[in-house]
Amino acid sequence: MIPALCIAGALLFSGGVGVGVAVSRSKTERILAEQTQLIGTIQDGQRELAATVGAPVVIDAEVRASLAQIPPACVEALGGDARSAECLLLSCWSMGQSSAQRPSCDKVESLVMERHEVD
Repeated sequence: MIPALCIAGALLFSGGVGVGVAVSRSKTERILAEQTQLIGTIQDGQRELAATVGAPVVIDAEVRASLAQIPPACVEALGGDARSAECLLLSCWSMGQSSAQRPSCDKVESLVMERHEVD
């Protein structure tokens, strides 16, 4: 048992010496220089990411309208008009969560129907 341990220890020691000789000083310096360059590249990417994440969010008109729950007929960027009867009707319909809370939209609805009535 002891001779086997001595042989294993000698093999491990010689293996370590072999690896040390194989990886000479010049190779180690080159590997460390490449690793330093790679770490610098990663840090640059992280700085760019932090700057991008820290920048204010610009929301286009379509997303802004959906977030504010404004009917598309009221958003000029989407082809709507905030002063139109269609906008008024859609806004009236969106008021309240149930029919009991919703205001009466009959007059506005009849106005929109008259405008879209085909002769």
